[in-house]
Amino acid sequence: MAKTYIKFLEAYEEELSKKIKKKGLTITVSGKSGSGKSLGAMAIAKALKLNYVSAGQILRNIAKEKGIDLVKMSEIRGPEIDHEMDKQNLKLAMEGNVVLDGRLTGWAAGDWADVKIYYVCSMKIKAERVAERDNIPIEEAEEMITKRDKEDHKKYYELYGINSYDESIYDIIVNNEKLTKEEAEVVPVKLVKEFLKKK
Repeated sequence: MAKTYIKFLEAYEEELSKKIKKKGLTITVSGKSGSGKSLGAMAIAKALKLNYVSAGQILRNIAKEKGIDLVKMSEIRGPEIDHEMDKQNLKLAMEGNVVLDGRLTGWAAGDWADVKIYYVCSMKIKAERVAERDNIPIEEAEEMITKRDKEDHKKYYELYGINSYDESIYDIIVNNEKLTKEEAEVVPVKLVKEFLKKK
């Protein structure tokens, strides 16, 4: 029986399940640009001694394998690249001992994930973070986030029939609105440990 929440991945999952035995925890961390998910995901990986893998890292690896520059890859990226990324996320989730950081990791991993986390915070805070990270004006950051979120939502719906705004699949919702950097590294770890104790 399929555990992934992405129908396209079911045949691949069936094929992999004959070869893979899960070892250790699988935790997925998702959220929109500037939500603070990556900081949280890295903190969880460090605290629980798990491997940390981001969607960006997977994309870089695919670009390297294809011998294409990452900027060029982003320009020419078609559905087959997204399919490959989601396949790799599923495989990693099935192997375990990993924290997967990416927008669709919770959907790809499905019930292979022991904990699925989703980060939320206001546009104002997200824009401030992205502006600081990318050294751009806040207005530009806000436009960039809005555009990307809209495009990604449309893409995921067209590719997989997924509503990326649906938070019901997640076990933990982290509101990262008012957390300091220190709290942002402690709170998600605490929430994960509490959730796993109750499981």
